[in-house]
Amino acid sequence: MFRTISTILTITLLLAGCQQRNRFHVGSFEQPVEVNINRFDLDFIALDTTNAVSGLIALGNKYPAFTPVFLSEVLMMEVTDTIENASQIKSFLQDTTFQAVHQQVRTTFDDVTVIEKQFSKAFSYLRLYFPAIQLPEIYFFVSGFNRQFLLTDLALGIGSDLYLGANFPLYKDITHEYLLPGMRKDMMVPDALNTLLHQQFPFRGEVNLLNMMIYEGKIRYLLEVLMPDANDALIAGYSQAEIKWCKQHEKAIWTSILEQKHLYSTDYMLINQYINPAPFTSPISNESPGRLGTWVGYQIVAGYMQNNEQVSLAEMIQNENYQSILEQSLYRP
Repeated sequence: MFRTISTILTITLLLAGCQQRNRFHVGSFEQPVEVNINRFDLDFIALDTTNAVSGLIALGNKYPAFTPVFLSEVLMMEVTDTIENASQIKSFLQDTTFQAVHQQVRTTFDDVTVIEKQFSKAFSYLRLYFPAIQLPEIYFFVSGFNRQFLLTDLALGIGSDLYLGANFPLYKDITHEYLLPGMRKDMMVPDALNTLLHQQFPFRGEVNLLNMMIYEGKIRYLLEVLMPDANDALIAGYSQAEIKWCKQHEKAIWTSILEQKHLYSTDYMLINQYINPAPFTSPISNESPGRLGTWVGYQIVAGYMQNNEQVSLAEMIQNENYQSILEQSLYRP
């Protein structure tokens, strides 16, 4: 009997948590957004190197909003110097190392239907809850590992050559080992949306650890709304083992932040150690995942939203009273 009652209570609490977490999720949209990815990457790779000038002109005509920005911001070229640009691009495309990269891009992203559906759903949520936001066109590009994202008012460019899988052999020579697990196809959409959300909702307020943790927690909370089908690990950019570690040590993490008097620190270096990507969060433990500040911030924001069901997403993201958010979250792990 007691086991039955306990089981019922557990299920009830789980269902209540799911309802809270999903209260912004909808079954269908009155104005769904359809996203079609512009495959600039494939057209760029396919440029005829024997006639690169005309190929570059054709590329500019097909993608007028993106080509000039790509040339100037990614390849660091003068947009007006077509002949010189064509010569440099020809050398880039004929490089044997990057030919292997380009072939892997074709293979890995041969079918982008799932990615388009994920962006379509995420953008539909953005239009529903933030109708004033101008949604960008999505472009894939290749840059020789030079750029992950290219964001303008009209375009969200994604470096497809940086999502070829953790085991892609060239990656180990260009980046840190702890970043490799995130360089896979299924991380592309959450990473891109995370970048877009930071642009649309920049941080405002006094820079201290608490404020930055809660700000990053807000972004992650929004990301969870935009990607209702994604699991916690994908949203957080963690492995399942790292999620488990965070949950098991949540009280110790919070206690450590308080006891070290880090919560209101304005030390930029210390804040970065909690927020920025790293193999671990050094002020807490060498055994921890990186970016624990974001993880804690999300727990605070989730508690705040659970305790204030009348608060909309727009009100949540615009609320710059970070201390009040902490207090109303009743966060005490």
